[in-house]
Amino acid sequence: MTDNNRQARYYRLTAAGRRALGNEVESWKRFAAALDTVLRTP
Repeated sequence: MTDNNRQARYYRLTAAGRRALGNEVESWKRFAAALDTVLRTP
């Protein structure tokens, strides 16, 4: 039970979810690097 008397839920990341997360992380890294390049351009 949680502090507000609700039953706690637990989740597990599946292999497919782990792959999807990895893809999103790589996409975010590319985006962040591109944005960094744009912001550093004088």
